[in-house]
Amino acid sequence: MQKWSIQSHTPVSVGFLLFERFSNMCLANCVEPMRAANTLGDRQVYDWAFVGLNQGVVTSSSQLSVLTDYAIADAPQFDYLFVIASYDYDTHDTPATRRALAKVSTSCKVMIGLDTGAWLMASAGLLEHKRATVHWDILDSFSERFLNVEPLRERMV
Repeated sequence: MQKWSIQSHTPVSVGFLLFERFSNMCLANCVEPMRAANTLGDRQVYDWAFVGLNQGVVTSSSQLSVLTDYAIADAPQFDYLFVIASYDYDTHDTPATRRALAKVSTSCKVMIGLDTGAWLMASAGLLEHKRATVHWDILDSFSERFLNVEPLRERMV
């Protein structure tokens, strides 16, 4: 197997903020390429951690249970934070979630919403006057709810 050499020696830190009934497919599609990069590289390219609003078990829509490494309030600073919500995004859209997202947005370099994660980010005021997309089946309600966000019918923005 070919080994790839990367010049930087500091791993990219990635957090995955998981909400109950999150999409396991979204999580796996992010983690597996990073795992492969770590395997194929000559060093650890990525470091990642699983985060919840509280520390404990978060269960995906396919019943996969993930034990979080941190509660969001205690999480370290990440280079990238993926907000992964899916079903029940509307029940997760609470003042506590909005406060947590607003607070963590100041410490991570990049925040990314997957599936319906952008809904929670928009509700926290993080997407004002920005382009965004969400899962196709809630895009219309997203555009009606968040008038100061430019909704795009794209897979990614």
